[in-house]
Amino acid sequence: MRFQLFLGAWGLTGALAVGYVVWGAVADLAAKVLDRRKKRVLETLSVLLFESEAEAEAVHDRVRKLPRRTLLAVIQSLAVDLTGEAYERLRRLAQASGIQRFVVRRSTSRRWRLRVQAAQLQYLVVDPNYDRGLLLKDRHPLVRARAIESLSPAEGEAHLKQILHLLGDPALAVRISAQQKLLDVGAAAIPDLIRHLRTNHTHVLEVLELAANLADPRLTDTLDEHASSADPAMRLLTARALGNGAASLVAPILERLVGDVEEDIRSVAIASLGKIGDPASATLIGPYLSDRAWSVRRASGLALDQLGSTGRLILRQHLESPDPFARDMARQILDAAAQRGLPAPPPLVDPLGAGAAS
Repeated sequence: MRFQLFLGAWGLTGALAVGYVVWGAVADLAAKVLDRRKKRVLETLSVLLFESEAEAEAVHDRVRKLPRRTLLAVIQSLAVDLTGEAYERLRRLAQASGIQRFVVRRSTSRRWRLRVQAAQLQYLVVDPNYDRGLLLKDRHPLVRARAIESLSPAEGEAHLKQILHLLGDPALAVRISAQQKLLDVGAAAIPDLIRHLRTNHTHVLEVLELAANLADPRLTDTLDEHASSADPAMRLLTARALGNGAASLVAPILERLVGDVEEDIRSVAIASLGKIGDPASATLIGPYLSDRAWSVRRASGLALDQLGSTGRLILRQHLESPDPFARDMARQILDAAAQRGLPAPPPLVDPLGAGAAS
């Protein structure tokens, strides 16, 4: 009896092993067939998108008859951002081949994976009645993220309020997609960002982080209001954002932030002063070469270097500072400038005219 059970177990194990090998071989073969099919579809689609009008017209009917699922998979995996004529050709193909209707139907599917595909492909839909904001409100975070990414800058501008709301989304992928889309929208988003910063107390840090990447003078007054915030994170992002402004407008605000009690804020404010390039800031920055925090001293040295000959003159003066930390930082920055081949500042002159200082 035991021997029969033993043989039965070995037989079952052998059958499973054979089945596993056969299944693997079938799966590999299917994958190879699918890869070859996708390659043929991609080659034909490339002619339609990127070749001359005559060549594209010649393969148009052939592309329309390609297997829809394979065609959709290839379009979804295109690793380039289509623009211009190629973009318009693809949208015309979507209309003529029924892909547009297919995408619209999938946008309301119960299966989130199909809605993700619809979100990625909804840029192909040209129907004016199609609501692009529908998938921005989807219950699945990946659908929301892909829906944001699929919007053109113009479409992003049309959905600014929804995208601003998604800056506070629980999912990191959605928040990152929303920030990137607002950066793509650019200057057109500034009025809404200002309105949000002045009237809304939700996800202000995310909006300030956006402002730090948008160089627009219209933001200056609003940033000035947040420079006095009790929240150090807000003051830090404000100091960073001001580095994109015009020197005449933002320098007075940054000069206040340079004296902040938080060393990170002092460092960022000094770096922003160096970035805006106002030589008049050099005398303000100089004393911070003696700051108790290394990061502030480092930021001061780099900012003075950015301010050109005026800043390097201040650095040279600090080579004689009684503070060893200031002397060390000034020497490091000046040595680095010399290695880059920058001209040395003029010699320090005795104010009584006795000649060059030692």
